[in-house]
Amino acid sequence: MGISAAEFAARSFCADPAGLQHARHFARKVLDEWGLTAYIDDAVIVIGELIANAARHALQPDGHDETTATAWLGLVRRQQAVICAVADPSPCAPTLQHPEQLSESGRGLQIIEALSASWGCSQPQASGKMVWARVSTPPQS
Repeated sequence: MGISAAEFAARSFCADPAGLQHARHFARKVLDEWGLTAYIDDAVIVIGELIANAARHALQPDGHDETTATAWLGLVRRQQAVICAVADPSPCAPTLQHPEQLSESGRGLQIIEALSASWGCSQPQASGKMVWARVSTPPQS
């Protein structure tokens, strides 16, 4: 379930595997509906990294709160791009890591940087932040 309009779609998700899978499926469906099938794979990889980073760094329970933390995935269609954004409750900005060659993690932002035209983060607040990536697409007709 999510919110969708002609050039905007959003869906909340939580850190469990089903929540992450539903967010990726939602993104794939929206991009297909927007006629961007040739760009779905790269965009869903970028989205997968954005939501995985939120799940790992912002949605993990702290042991004091029994409620399940959620984040939002938003997609906005613009001329020659789709903006993929994840708003999460962490006030910590993401940092580009440079892991050792055999490290099993730490490459999410490198993948986002490689597959998107640009990426960034809103100014973190106590209530959280938004991390976004701009995936290039053909001009809208």
